[in-house]
Amino acid sequence: MPNSSDDSDQSGPSTPKKAKKIHYKQKFRDEWLKDNSFKTWLKRDPKDPYRAVCVMYDAKLIADRVVIKRHGDGVKHVKRTTAAPAQSSIATAFEKVKQSDDDKCKASEIKLAAFMAEHKISMRVMGHLVDLLPTMFPDSQIAKNMKMKRTKCQAIINNILGESEKQDLCADLKEQKLSVMIDESTDIGAVKTMCVVVRYYCALKGQIVSRFWDLIQIHGQENSAPVATATAQHLFEAVVKSFEEASIPIENIIGFGSDGCNTMMGCL
Repeated sequence: MPNSSDDSDQSGPSTPKKAKKIHYKQKFRDEWLKDNSFKTWLKRDPKDPYRAVCVMYDAKLIADRVVIKRHGDGVKHVKRTTAAPAQSSIATAFEKVKQSDDDKCKASEIKLAAFMAEHKISMRVMGHLVDLLPTMFPDSQIAKNMKMKRTKCQAIINNILGESEKQDLCADLKEQKLSVMIDESTDIGAVKTMCVVVRYYCALKGQIVSRFWDLIQIHGQENSAPVATATAQHLFEAVVKSFEEASIPIENIIGFGSDGCNTMMGCL
């Protein structure tokens, strides 16, 4: 008789264990950025090659195409993407715009006019200089297209460069404290004028600079005839008006300088 207490022969075959599935981590793939459904909001995580970043939320995702697609199809993401205006990529924003030959010619004329003004060169030379440039640079289409004599050069300096410099100066004076220096004179046409110079700290240059501000004519009208109004009150009002018209706060003026006559400095 077999021993009934022995259960070793009664047990059936053992159940084999299932092999554990190995999950391999996926690295971010650059070809995902070419997909139209991903390229507007997806980018690589610069710190982790196994992660992706959603630029709409700055949220990090596992670098798995299924996970990324599920995120892109989510209600929250779709709502945010629809509400956001279409924006160009940073590469497109900094892409160099191709200029036409006409635009290049205009830019060259402005630069040449600025050179003439900076070095105080007589405008009379423009009649010869513009004709000389094509012979010096025969392979340059810009030199051939430049048509700028002294009248046009002076107009560019007055209406373009002058206005641009005045706008930059106004922006500085709205932020900086300044001193005002004035002096009155009479030109060859017997017209009394007052020159106004400002002195302030220029953050761009990192130093104190003196800049021309305005040239004010000192005259008035009475019964359709010009009359001299070079009184202290009129000079004061003319200076204040020149700053107020440019929206320069009067509180920024902390200093004043002029010659020592009573009209300028007042009675002591």
